[in-house]
Amino acid sequence: MRTAWVLNLAFAMLLGVPYAFAVDGTFRGKVIDPPANQAAVPGWIFVQGKNHMLRRVEVAHAEIVFGEEVPASQQRKCNSECLSPGQEVRITAHQDTTGEWRAKQVEILKITTRMAETPLKTAALLNFTHFVLSAR
Repeated sequence: MRTAWVLNLAFAMLLGVPYAFAVDGTFRGKVIDPPANQAAVPGWIFVQGKNHMLRRVEVAHAEIVFGEEVPASQQRKCNSECLSPGQEVRITAHQDTTGEWRAKQVEILKITTRMAETPLKTAALLNFTHFVLSAR
């Protein structure tokens, strides 16, 4: 009876070891567009840290909050679709067994607006030469 109890305890400890090391990590960086060799996937973002380390993070189930630095006038109810390239974020996440980062919370530290990437339209210039010539 005692041997079975010890074996059960040892087995439970062995099963619990991988979970003991699965702690949350916090990192910050800038949301960037996916690399050229990666397709954009809804619910996933790429975050590049100051050391240029790039992480792919699943944010579909994360709580999105705004940092104190973001003015109240720019804060709104937000989901993962409001995360866009150029924003600075702090992420609290854990790594799953395949090494993918799964965010629990994304804090938006700085909001940036992207300029539209459309070419400038040219307009015809008015010809004032005929006014100058008629005034002589």
